[in-house]
This record gives sequence, C-alpha cells and structure tokens, in this order.
Amino acid sequence: MPMPAVLLLVDEETDELVFQIALSDVGEKIKSMARLKIGEAIAGTVVKTGESIIIEDAYQHPKFNPDFDKKTGFQTGSILCSPLKTKGNILGVCEVIHGKNLGRVFQQSDLEIFLLLCDSAALAIHNARMHLVLMENQRMEKDMEFAQSVQESFLPTSTPQHAHFTFAAQTHAAQVVGGDYYDFIPFENDMLGIVLGDVSGKGVPAALQMARLMSDFRYISQLDPAPEKVLAQINNTLCERSYRGMFTTAVFCLLDMKNRKLNIANGGHLSLLLKSKNSIQEIGSASGTPLGILPNMKYNQEEHCLQSGDEILIFTDGVTEPKNKQQEEFGLGRLKNLFANHTGSPEEFLQNLKNTIKQFTEDAPQFDDLTALTFKTL
Repeated sequence: MPMPAVLLLVDEETDELVFQIALSDVGEKIKSMARLKIGEAIAGTVVKTGESIIIEDAYQHPKFNPDFDKKTGFQTGSILCSPLKTKGNILGVCEVIHGKNLGRVFQQSDLEIFLLLCDSAALAIHNARMHLVLMENQRMEKDMEFAQSVQESFLPTSTPQHAHFTFAAQTHAAQVVGGDYYDFIPFENDMLGIVLGDVSGKGVPAALQMARLMSDFRYISQLDPAPEKVLAQINNTLCERSYRGMFTTAVFCLLDMKNRKLNIANGGHLSLLLKSKNSIQEIGSASGTPLGILPNMKYNQEEHCLQSGDEILIFTDGVTEPKNKQQEEFGLGRLKNLFANHTGSPEEFLQNLKNTIKQFTEDAPQFDDLTALTFKTL
C-alpha cells in the first residue's frame, strides 16, 4: 500500500492551496475535503516560507491540523513536505506521510531524494502550464485572424471606377481588428454614397459595431440618400440599439459624379479637406453630435461644386494624432502641408501619408486606428 501523499497547487485568484493529486485511499479522502489558506497547516506554512520541512511527530508540531485524521480515521506520524519551486516562483507543495503505526521517521537522506523529485515535478507543472498558455494564445490568434478576415470582408475590395473621378482608401487597425470603417455605395443616375467613420473603443466590440453600422448605412441610404437624412436615421437607430454606450462619428457624402457636386453631412467627425488649385480648405465641419448619443438630432447638409483637379480627403483622428518620441502629434498642419504638396494620384498620396506617419513616429506603437479616403476630380 503506498504511503499517503498529496500535491497541492496555489490558486492565485483566491490565495489558497488546492488539492490536485493524492495517493492512497487516505490521500483521496484528504483531497476531497478542503482547500488550505497560504500559511495554514503544515503545507500552507511551507508554501509561505518556501522552506522544506521534516517532522518526526506531527502531533508535536504546532501547525499540524488533526482534523484530517479525525475525518479519515488515519493517524499521522512523520511528515516530509517541500515547496514546488521553479524560476523563483512557488507553484505549490508536495507532502508525504508515514502512519504513526509504522513507527518510521523521515530522515535527511529522504529529504534529499524528495527534493529531486519535487524539482522535477515543479518543472513538469511549469512546462505544462506554459504549453496550455501557448495553445490558448495560438487559439486566440487564430480567432483574431478569423475576426480580421470577417471584418475585411465588410470593407470594399476595390474603389469605384469612373471616367471623371479617381478614388483611393486605406485603413490600418491599431489592434488586429478595429472600429474605423469606410464604404462606397452606388446609386442610380451616376450618384455615389461615401461614408467614413470611427466607432468608439477598440478591438472586437468596435469591430462588431462597425460591421453592423456598414449594413445600416447601406440599407438606410437606399431609402433616401440625402446625407442629412441618412445621418439622422442612423443616429436614431443607434440610440434605440444603445449597445453598451458605444457611439460613432461619421461623414456621409453624396457625390453627383455627372454634375460634379458633393453634398456632405457630418456627425461629430473631423472636417474634410478640399484641395483646389490655389488652396487647402476645411469643409463639411460637424453639425451635430456623434451618432448614438442623443436621439432626434438634426444634421446640416452642405453642397460643394467641384472643379477639375479638385481633391477631397476624409480621415479619422488616427491620421492626425500619432505621436513621436517627443510626444508631439503629427497634427492637422502636417497633414495639410503633405496634402497640399503632393502631385501624384490619390493612391500614391495615401501610400506617402502612411510612410510619412511611420517615419514621424519612428515605428512607435500605434494606439488608434488609421483610416483615410481620398478622391480626385479629373
């Protein structure tokens, strides 16, 4: 019959020792009985001090708890107990017991062998835990990659093709998935809806809200594409949904490509930039709160007649707020200057913008999603 032996591991959430492994019938009874506080009884004391212990007679030791013997009918004699240590951390404790009736007492030579076994057990437990962590991280990484692919499927796979306009758009999430979004929504009579926005928050919750929002914009704009009406309806829809206090800023534009007219409504978002032959100006400033905060909001709509060569830039605050090592923001001024001086296509401008921000921040971590959309009148 094997001597009673138990292995307990530290539960870091409760600061308790939990019985994990027990040998012999007595050990199984002990395992099912209780948890131990750190510092309680012999095993808890060994974990607290980090020192192994040999006890010749358990009943003479002040930390011995006879309740286990009373409940199991066993009489404890000598005890050998050692912490399970690895890399300076105590994972738990291992304890073996001689019954009083055997008359045997553990010796120093027993402890030396026992320590070797405990070191091996601690290393095995540590490696097993690291393997579980690695597997969980790999599972989460696969889940996030799937979430990223799902989110990307909601974004346009290409930009509109037109004889009188050229378009480009880019988005880069601060995490694997993000809350920035943009879309091109075609209508009859050479009309095009353009939406760009930023959902509050980051990560999966923002991404889920973003996906639903894009569906909302497509559905609601088909009923009436007037920008002021689209934003008002989207706002009411979000207020009714009231998802954990999340909201979104958004710009909705209706571009009449035949007559080169651009109508804009802005819900709490940054102004657009219009580059013409002689100037850079901010247009389409916010006329109401972000969507999803207050119901029954009214949003103003403004119209601009575009000339050949005019270029529009719509962007999120992830474009202007990146910081360098001196904690200086990229800022609207740098963006305007870059936009004013570029002479290439919209696609080339966005690539230049991405590279310029990367150079400015010196590859510092990105804390906000970065999205920009631009189009040019030919």
